[in-house]
Amino acid sequence: MINNSNKSFEHRRHPRFILMLPLEISSGDFSLQTETKNVSCSGLYCEVDRFIPKETEVKVSMKIALTIDTRKVKKIINCPAKVVCIDPPNPRGNINYNIGLEFSNIEESDRDLLSKYIHKKNIKEAKELKRIYLQLKQMAARLIEVEECHPTAEHFRKVVDRAVEELDAVAHILDFEINELKNLS
Repeated sequence: MINNSNKSFEHRRHPRFILMLPLEISSGDFSLQTETKNVSCSGLYCEVDRFIPKETEVKVSMKIALTIDTRKVKKIINCPAKVVCIDPPNPRGNINYNIGLEFSNIEESDRDLLSKYIHKKNIKEAKELKRIYLQLKQMAARLIEVEECHPTAEHFRKVVDRAVEELDAVAHILDFEINELKNLS
């Protein structure tokens, strides 16, 4: 999940999650292919190779595929959107723009399908990360026992302890993300 404490993003109605989906953005004078960087039920963030002014109305088309009750569903979600933010190109050579789009009038059935897709795609990975984190904590405890018998284990334990320390500082984000994803369903 994207957790941005920037005040300009507090107006979001739905949390955004990192997802790369094929995306087409078009308007009267252009059409371009890209992919999403993150998506919510009310908008998306992506990189484009041209400047599109804020407030520009565009049409977005996203391709999603998921399994619902053993049935494979492929869908292209088409809806109007508006450019709500523009990040200028990186001065270190990237000539592309990152833009935030807010869906203007997404069909409720498409919003529901997108919500299901976000949920299915992300909850599995979030739970897997949590499982790995807990295994790492168990490994750290086991290394203390092994350290008594093998002198090299101390080096492993120190590395794992540092990793666990860093992960402890952000593990709450996984819990928050899992709760957000559960609320989507």
